Amino acid sequence: MLVTTAVGGDVYFALQTDMKEASRYLDYVQLMTYDLQGGFQKVTGHHAALYHSEGNLFDACVQKAVNGFVNAGVPMEKLILGVPFYSRKWDGVKGAGCRNGLGMEAETVGGYGGDYGELKESWIGKRGFIRYWDEQAKVPYLFDGETFISYEDCESLGVKIAYLKEKGMGGIMFWEYKCDPSGELLSFIKKNM
Repeated sequence: MLVTTAVGGDVYFALQTDMKEASRYLDYVQLMTYDLQGGFQKVTGHHAALYHSEGNLFDACVQKAVNGFVNAGVPMEKLILGVPFYSRKWDGVKGAGCRNGLGMEAETVGGYGGDYGELKESWIGKRGFIRYWDEQAKVPYLFDGETFISYEDCESLGVKIAYLKEKGMGGIMFWEYKCDPSGELLSFIKKNM
């Protein structure tokens, strides 16, 4: 039998909790390294960036979360990297700027923007949306001049899988199964883990 916990992917929890003591009793600590930006901000950004990007105004990313929990006393091999199968979407982006919508003020907070299946079917490369890749953050996003969508795809998953293997992390988890109806993301994870 396993004992695990799922924790937010920000360092605040790790700083306020005795994670070294907790990890003595836990088999795994599942880092929910998604929703790092969006739900409360009217500024566009990546909700599951691997690394910090100059265009992303908030300094929240997978690397910072992993380092924060390791520094708090959790052994690397007990950390499970969390990835999203859904997106965050900002509407009414005010000016595309030189960053194709990244780091720009919007009329809405980054609410739920649809799951990966919906993005593949109706958004990526359609309805005026262009897929961009943030080389610093190692994640994709969509922008049509007014709406910004942060999401995960096979390319970003590949980089994250390489990262967790290099670091010696315990594995990967995702939220949530129904958001990948074709099984594309899950199949990619299984093949590459």
